[in-house]
Amino acid sequence: MRRGLLLSLSVAMIVSLAGCPSKPKNGECKSSGDCKEQQGYGKVCVEGRCQECGVDTDCQAGFVCRENKCTPRPECAQDSDCGAGKTCQNERCVVAEPRAECSADEQCGPGRGCEAGRCVAKESTAASACGGDDNAVHFGFDRADLDPQARSTLETVAGCLKSARATRVVAEGYCDERGTTEYNLHLGERRAEAVRKYLVNLGLDRKSVKTISYGKERPVCNERNEDCWAKNRRGVVKAEGADRS
Repeated sequence: MRRGLLLSLSVAMIVSLAGCPSKPKNGECKSSGDCKEQQGYGKVCVEGRCQECGVDTDCQAGFVCRENKCTPRPECAQDSDCGAGKTCQNERCVVAEPRAECSADEQCGPGRGCEAGRCVAKESTAASACGGDDNAVHFGFDRADLDPQARSTLETVAGCLKSARATRVVAEGYCDERGTTEYNLHLGERRAEAVRKYLVNLGLDRKSVKTISYGKERPVCNERNEDCWAKNRRGVVKAEGADRS
């Protein structure tokens, strides 16, 4: 009798347990109701997992659902979402860049060329290519005289400027970092003047060639060694324009 009673109780317990399904845990779910009691997980059931959101309406105002996370609503999705003069970039409205006037010389018409997206007189384009840092001349320490290599470079530059009919030219003088700012401004002026005089001797109009000194303020190299200092002790010729008449 006793054994029969124990057997009956065991069967009853098994049936009772089978009738009570286990509660989902560890972020698993069958419905959003399963997520409400689980701490540290989202409260929306999405494909068997408790997530922060499944659709935009699961998020508060001003947020959208992305990859089951509520994130701030983007400012724009396309240019038409932004006001006049703005474009949509990385979901933000930004001021639109001015459209380039040209991308090739052929778009500018006779006698004009394309430079930095703008149509300019070809003479100006040619003149600006004559000098620059690629044709810089260099000086010895604390010196402002031109060596044979510097004179040869300036002869090439002068020929280019004359062919381009450049009428506004600037000779720039630079120094290395050693010495005071005031001293280097004076030294840079002496170097610029040496370049100007040589260009004038080569046939450029005296009135068209100006000078400016930047002293040690615009180095092309920032290391503290002689090779670097030698690169900074330089004179540079730049054409500001050309005669368009």
